[in-house]
Amino acid sequence: MVQLTPLSNLPYPQPTDAANVPLHVQSLAQALDGRTVLRLATTVALNSVASPVTGMLAWVTNPGRYYFYTGSYWHPVLPSPVLKLNAVAGTTTSATYAEALTGSTGDTMVAAFTAPPSGTVIITVGARVSSSVATASGLMSVTVKQGTTVTSATADTRAAISVGTAQNSVSTVFQISGLTGGVAYTATPAYRSSVTTSTATFANRFLRVDPVH
Repeated sequence: MVQLTPLSNLPYPQPTDAANVPLHVQSLAQALDGRTVLRLATTVALNSVASPVTGMLAWVTNPGRYYFYTGSYWHPVLPSPVLKLNAVAGTTTSATYAEALTGSTGDTMVAAFTAPPSGTVIITVGARVSSSVATASGLMSVTVKQGTTVTSATADTRAAISVGTAQNSVSTVFQISGLTGGVAYTATPAYRSSVTTSTATFANRFLRVDPVH
């Protein structure tokens, strides 16, 4: 009767087993097949792997990363943070959050990311902010969406805020939880002025999304 190794449960024959070398080699090869590091060219090939097992590892040449199988989907072993930058200043007089700034060009700063298995990310957002009125504020927050569905709306409690006419470099960091692992999301900055009678200016803007393991 075939026995199993104590640590990895790999099969090996006993002296009393019928002499069938091809069968024994096949059993060992099949047991090892799901435990070795797979090597694939693309994520398309990775997602085509038949019957993956939780904990399987794979090296994907393009984009050049290791992935592991969570039991539901393939996820990068070391997912990278997503960073968006735009140095071109823009303004708004809107008292409600708006994703577009007047006068700014370049990157729209929509950060696309895939939620990690934990369903939690850390978002950092900031800019050099000033207002045209000394008593007014400029606020920069973030909207997180799954497709067109808002999963985390902009909020003053999750905003980088600067008060007054001086140009202040401000930022804020907050956690978003309850996301679905393996699902694609976007994080988009939005801006507002505390009053419509003041022009809020935002320059050197940045947005970063870090996965939490």
